[in-house]
Amino acid sequence: MRSLLESHESGGAPSHATSEFFEALGLSPTSALVTVSDENDRKLQVAINSFSVRHHAAEALARLLLAVTTPRDATAPFSTWAAIADGPTALHAVATDLRARLSADEHLISRAFFMPGAEGSEQTRTVLQTAWVWVRRALFLLTDNDLTVNAADNKVKHGLAVSTRNDVRVDFIQAAELDENGGLPLSALEDSTPIFDRPSLAYLARAYPPQAQGLEVSSLLIDPPRVLAEAWMMAVVHAAVFHVAAQQHFGDSEAKIAPCPALHLRPTPDDLLADRVHGYRGVLTTPLGDSVVPRDSGLFIGGAFIPITIDFDGVMSTTIVED
Repeated sequence: MRSLLESHESGGAPSHATSEFFEALGLSPTSALVTVSDENDRKLQVAINSFSVRHHAAEALARLLLAVTTPRDATAPFSTWAAIADGPTALHAVATDLRARLSADEHLISRAFFMPGAEGSEQTRTVLQTAWVWVRRALFLLTDNDLTVNAADNKVKHGLAVSTRNDVRVDFIQAAELDENGGLPLSALEDSTPIFDRPSLAYLARAYPPQAQGLEVSSLLIDPPRVLAEAWMMAVVHAAVFHVAAQQHFGDSEAKIAPCPALHLRPTPDDLLADRVHGYRGVLTTPLGDSVVPRDSGLFIGGAFIPITIDFDGVMSTTIVED
């Protein structure tokens, strides 16, 4: 995460220190065949990597929690790693099974975070509540059906039906009037509301289950520092669960166990995400089934959805000019 944050802020030129890469290709480090990225490319790559890191953190946490909450036969040996390997492959199934288990037994989550007898204090319960909201955030990312975030991750991994942009700016401007030459005064932007002001992923997908809804093009906005903060919080929760599982496995043996990380009270997902534009969903085609209610196009801001209809026939072009 540190390297991504440093890359996000740094404007340094690419290094040719890894000469083995060029040697393997049979190229000179100065070969014109090797594309040198500019600042825009670098920021886009940081955004993509940050998004992927967050999704991997969410998946790792969900799969580990599903394994440690697997019902055990007291007469048979149990392996957390075998439980992960034998668990469901599809992420939607992982999240669904985990939700069902945690809903059926409210004490499962505390046993996953704390050794027996350590979960009784008020401070511990408060920490558990924060950890629990990050578990819910991880499950949401894996099953979100509004902006189909998991589909976006699959598109990024395979490089199919996805486009990254860092050159789109969308503002909401009220009562703006063009001048006699068709230009938009710069002062009109002073009270505008930024909508798209960050790198974005645009991807083609269908809502889950994919056989029902029509095709949609969604644009997911990525703010690398906040996305990495989310990944960090989920990774800390994952490390705590891992520590408890190791303690339960090794018991009082002298095996070296990584220390339990400090579980933080803040931030919560609301601290990082409230009142921010998360993305835009654009519906392209009607549902495949006559009985399926079509979805609306619109913006996702905080926890709200704002339907938007774009008047393509009324689209106009303008130039921003000084007053």
